[in-house]
Amino acid sequence: MIPLTQVSTALIVVLGMVFLSKVVMTLVADFALLSSLKSLMRLMVRGSYATGRTFGIFYWRYLHGPLRLFLIQLVALMVTLVILAYDACRHIWQHRLKVRPPSVARLTPAH
Repeated sequence: MIPLTQVSTALIVVLGMVFLSKVVMTLVADFALLSSLKSLMRLMVRGSYATGRTFGIFYWRYLHGPLRLFLIQLVALMVTLVILAYDACRHIWQHRLKVRPPSVARLTPAH
């Protein structure tokens, strides 16, 4: 008959081996995941650099002049609208006594 200590020791060794195999499999999967993440990050950095460089060349070649001119005209339009709004407010304030709401007596029908 096999003593209980030998059975329990064998069981502990088997469970330890199963646990270690799971740990090793997890580490291998983690290293594979880390390697794939590393290559993905490398691809993203290179891709974003290439995309940014291509967009920069396109911007400076075709968009820089028209976009700059558009922004200058937009600022000029905004300044003009602010000046007109200021003049309108000043005109209304100076002539505020001439601009009165209609009196209630004129709105009621005559008896």
